[in-house]
Amino acid sequence: MKTIIKLLFFDCFLAFFALECGVSEECNNRWPGAFCLRGRCKCPVDTVRKTSDSRGWICLAVNDAVTGDIGSPLTCPLPIGAGYNVVRRNGSVPILCSSRVKTEKRCPIGYECISGHGVGPPLDGACCPNQETSCQQPVFDHESGPLSRWGWDGESCVQFRWDPQRPSTANNFLTRGHCESYCLHDIFLS
Repeated sequence: MKTIIKLLFFDCFLAFFALECGVSEECNNRWPGAFCLRGRCKCPVDTVRKTSDSRGWICLAVNDAVTGDIGSPLTCPLPIGAGYNVVRRNGSVPILCSSRVKTEKRCPIGYECISGHGVGPPLDGACCPNQETSCQQPVFDHESGPLSRWGWDGESCVQFRWDPQRPSTANNFLTRGHCESYCLHDIFLS
């Protein structure tokens, strides 16, 4: 009983002071490697925190998963380091959007505007699969892929192999917990 009261008090304390987090585990559960600093979730090294209409916030990788070099300025949060592959396109041209002015150049249904790295207004972002769309996309299992990843199969998060040099979808998460925070807890239980 004392533990429950302590947890309720802690939640009320966070809400009263408009703190986003109290411990790093809360942030890490939402995005792998994220940590709590002064009541706000901070993204891990080589990522930048960006606003997400469907998630509140995401961490956007700076480096390319294949080369390790600085990646595309217009990219999506998933797959981490290869999100440029899932940017919504009109043919071969990325669909650009405004992350600041919500009435200007909107993304198609199922997509949201994620601002890019160092891209200036008015069109400063790319249309990326939103939370729900990410979880509805197929899992691309590359059996000989060098990296282990997790994806939502419609019922649970399943492990698969990923090759960042091959086509993929946004249904590609670094950890099981990351997959569950995207596809189980936030969508299917709310």
